[in-house]
Amino acid sequence: MKPRRHPPRRETHDNNAPREPRDPRHATSRAHDTPPDSLPREPRSEAHLYGFSPVLETLRAGRRPIERIVVAEGAHESRLHELMQLARERRVLVRRAPRAELQRLTAGANHQGVVAFVAAAAYADADELLDALAARVGTGTPPLAVVLDGVEDPRNLGAIIRTAECAGAHGVFVPERRAAGLTETVAKTAAGALEYVPVARVVNVARLVEELKERGIWIVGTDAEAKVDYTAWDWTQPAALFLGGEGDGLRRLVRERCDVLVRIPLRGHIESLNVSVAAGVILYEAVRQRTLAGQAAYNAADDGR
Repeated sequence: MKPRRHPPRRETHDNNAPREPRDPRHATSRAHDTPPDSLPREPRSEAHLYGFSPVLETLRAGRRPIERIVVAEGAHESRLHELMQLARERRVLVRRAPRAELQRLTAGANHQGVVAFVAAAAYADADELLDALAARVGTGTPPLAVVLDGVEDPRNLGAIIRTAECAGAHGVFVPERRAAGLTETVAKTAAGALEYVPVARVVNVARLVEELKERGIWIVGTDAEAKVDYTAWDWTQPAALFLGGEGDGLRRLVRERCDVLVRIPLRGHIESLNVSVAAGVILYEAVRQRTLAGQAAYNAADDGR
């Protein structure tokens, strides 16, 4: 099957059909005081900051990116008021946990009921990244973004960011909740890629689909039951590759909003690839197609001289 080249956009509910661009709107974000166990447990390799005053002063200063805060169940609400308020203003996730978990995270240190996880790198602003992608539409280097819908393993996230950088992708989006963040483990696995690839957090991945469509970017989701092979899609177009989390894949609301769903054919007995491997396979198909298109354009220009 030959790669599909620039199919016309039309308004339809068919998953394989794209939608007309709409007037741009900006993404929004907010902090959450999430219940226990709503987020994955943080690995011990993350950088911890603990104690009420150190965490509060870090929030006040606003210089160090805080990934999330864990507050002990039963902690005094009156004392936490300013901390919680600042966390909301800084869009930092907060969750409650048993004191035993905080003891484990701090190796028994005097945590005073508060532990913060310091991000290994600062997040990019989601609106600014969206606008930067939109600016590439119609140019010789069309945007290529990666969106992760609930990847929770920090090593998978780091590997995907590393592959995205090597493949020349222009940005990565991750959800604020139920997903890995920019931890020390992610930074180590990414092997320096965080210095070059902007990573932005969003509240609602399904809403991000619409934000990208409004900017003229095709939404390409991955699904084992898809009808289209990943090599059959035209990756020379502006595109955002959506990858689901380990085990569950893309959530239904996200899957239904994709312009097209693609699959990687499997020839063995295992039902699926690791998500970071799948990302590499598909991103390098985009590299292959874009390289060939660039060479063809160069040759055509050379023949015209």
